[in-house]
Amino acid sequence: MDFGDVLDEWEKIKHEHKASVPSPEAKKPATQVLEEWLSANVVSDKDDGSDECSTSTERGLESRRLAVLKAQAVLDLHGMTSVEAEVAIADFLGSASRSGLEKVLVIHGKGLHSAGAPVLKKAARRILESHPCAGRFGEASKADGGSGALWVLI
Repeated sequence: MDFGDVLDEWEKIKHEHKASVPSPEAKKPATQVLEEWLSANVVSDKDDGSDECSTSTERGLESRRLAVLKAQAVLDLHGMTSVEAEVAIADFLGSASRSGLEKVLVIHGKGLHSAGAPVLKKAARRILESHPCAGRFGEASKADGGSGALWVLI
């Protein structure tokens, strides 16, 4: 059997499959099938304003409160390798979470004194993106280190 025969066989099977009797689901409009699935699987709309935990006003107030909240603990990674930094950040975030802290500061430095290219900034971001205790994070204010530090919500 050469490749042409294989393709012919494939087309034959494909056409036979299309000719078979369609399922009852195939006769329903896609929107109806979607609505039935959504109602059966209880998926809530996060944007509909009916969040059980808080309203958008409460979320906004909480977001502003956390934005002005000073870091409750600081970790300085200066002089560490990326592997040492990964361990230090994981320990730090776990400890902060267990202590009930809400916002911490991770100082990674700007890499101005590195022998090669700066590595801790990228390593810190990568670690924070995957760590289960880390929530939102971003560049610190200029007073807290600017581009040489990251604030982290726990």
